[in-house]
Amino acid sequence: MSFNGISLRFIRFRGPKKPDAEFKFAPGLNVLWGASDTGKTFLVEAIDFMLGAGDQLKDIPERQGYDSVELGLTTPAKKDYTLVRSMQGGSFLRFEGLLNGVKPDLKTGVKLAGSHSSSNDKNLSRWLLQQLGLDKKEILYSVQTGQRKSLGFRGLAHLCVITAQDISKPTSPLEGGQVIEKTREYGIFKLVLTGLDDTSVVEAPKALKALQESVEPEVLKQMLAYYEAELAKHTEQPEELEATDKKIQDRLDEVQKSLGAMESQLSETTTARREVYEKYKSLMARDNEIGELQARFKLLDEQYTTDLKRLMAIEESGQYFILLTINKCPLCGATSEHQKTDTECDGNVAAVTTAAAAEIAKIRLLQKELRDTVAVLTKEHDSNGVERTRLEKDLRQLQKNVDAALSPEFTQARKTYSDLVEQRSTVRAALSLYKRVTETKEKISTNGSSKKAVKEAVEEDSAVAQYLPKSTLDEFSAVVQSILEAWHFPNPAPTYFDEAKRDLVIGGKPRGSRGRGLCAITHSAFTIGLLDYCRQNEMPHPGFVILDSPLLAYKEPQGDDEEIAGTDLKERFYEHLLKFIGAQQLFIVENTEPPADILKQINHETFTGNPNEGRYGLFPLVAKRAHPAKN
Repeated sequence: MSFNGISLRFIRFRGPKKPDAEFKFAPGLNVLWGASDTGKTFLVEAIDFMLGAGDQLKDIPERQGYDSVELGLTTPAKKDYTLVRSMQGGSFLRFEGLLNGVKPDLKTGVKLAGSHSSSNDKNLSRWLLQQLGLDKKEILYSVQTGQRKSLGFRGLAHLCVITAQDISKPTSPLEGGQVIEKTREYGIFKLVLTGLDDTSVVEAPKALKALQESVEPEVLKQMLAYYEAELAKHTEQPEELEATDKKIQDRLDEVQKSLGAMESQLSETTTARREVYEKYKSLMARDNEIGELQARFKLLDEQYTTDLKRLMAIEESGQYFILLTINKCPLCGATSEHQKTDTECDGNVAAVTTAAAAEIAKIRLLQKELRDTVAVLTKEHDSNGVERTRLEKDLRQLQKNVDAALSPEFTQARKTYSDLVEQRSTVRAALSLYKRVTETKEKISTNGSSKKAVKEAVEEDSAVAQYLPKSTLDEFSAVVQSILEAWHFPNPAPTYFDEAKRDLVIGGKPRGSRGRGLCAITHSAFTIGLLDYCRQNEMPHPGFVILDSPLLAYKEPQGDDEEIAGTDLKERFYEHLLKFIGAQQLFIVENTEPPADILKQINHETFTGNPNEGRYGLFPLVAKRAHPAKN
């Protein structure tokens, strides 16, 4: 398994005689915010629609006249495609390349059905799964019968496209609301965390399913024959299965301990490298700032020098004119008989000279202070240079340590662990069959004619347990806790996964027991944590996350939400995501504007709701026609 992500490039709405309505995506953090009723939530639902959700897009007045949607995306293989679908639903057309506003030739498109099918691959779901390396995966559907169903892309989309309607629900982020789907949803969660599907689960034969209502005495014998035949496919020595299982488990514990030490070392080294890099980046930013200040101060110093020369010339000339006996005034040109020596003229040379001297003294003081400041900045720059050199050396060493931690031994240990898990799964499936053989023989010898025993045997022996290693759940929970801590979420520790409720417990409180705002934020942390876990452990994931209104508490604080109102969670939320997301895509839709310093570093758009300012909304504003006056 590997982490292969899809990238969204644009979504475009088109219609005859209508201007294109388009929203573009970039790598990293993308944010859309603005007024209500401008199409933000419709945009998220449209993306989900283009990934196979729903039969048609909801009807809003602004979409009138638009009849098709285009979604541009880039696959993990770095190939560009455009998906086209009618706004009324139905099948898709897939075109190679990005259709930049050009009407496609429908004959060149590849038709893909909108519904998932395991019998053929001419559908959107199978094509998307193929890009992610997840095609033909089998997921447990019924724990009672062991029935499996093929994985559909919609099961993954539920974990990465979170609509405003779902983000604040108190139910588990894994669940879509259908009770019948709970087993499948947990199986998909297991696939994403471990890379393992449920192919090894032995499904009860159709004959046995039908026999759940049967009361024929021969049923147990038929069951025994089936179990023995299935067991023979796995092993010829079933009595050694328990010993084999123990050996595999012991080896798993040994590899897991070794792998845990390697991962701990890698995590510590990566954290240290990130901290050193942040210091290095801060120093570089300060050096750039000092460079700009020095350039400005140099110009100012030159201006001071020019001013001094000019004033010194005035002072020197003034002294000359004061000492020189002349008949004509050097300023106004008046002859001696017309000069009024008992009054001051506007151009009093002595006064001008005195003022020039005072200004010279003032500028010299300012220039001295300026040069003192430049000296301090130069000293700081030199000191930063020494520190930067040291940090560069530390970064190189830490990178070597990271490379050493990612050695072939580490890769081999992870492969060994994955292989052992699969072996254990196969052995335990065989053990389950062996247990059924033994118990069925006992039932035949004791109460094989009991109708109740027959029915219970079928129901009990067909049951399957869904298993997710506790160590995996603990590691995932730790990732989510670290995210909440980075956001300054109040009291996030301890965070752990409750297997019974299939949801997180955060700071001693079940995640879903809190107010709508906290449910939205913790649902966001769950979803982003899943992306991060898969990225760190090279597990399958669509590669992007879309969150509609994750900061709901800031809009409507109530109940438990009040404990985060007025905190700096919003600022820390955006700061963390900006640093964290890297090459993956994260699309946030909100009503309020992100911090100004964040906006400078991300792809963002505002729907103002104001026809006279910026972009009005997703669709261009159409002026209403005036109704003719009535007589």
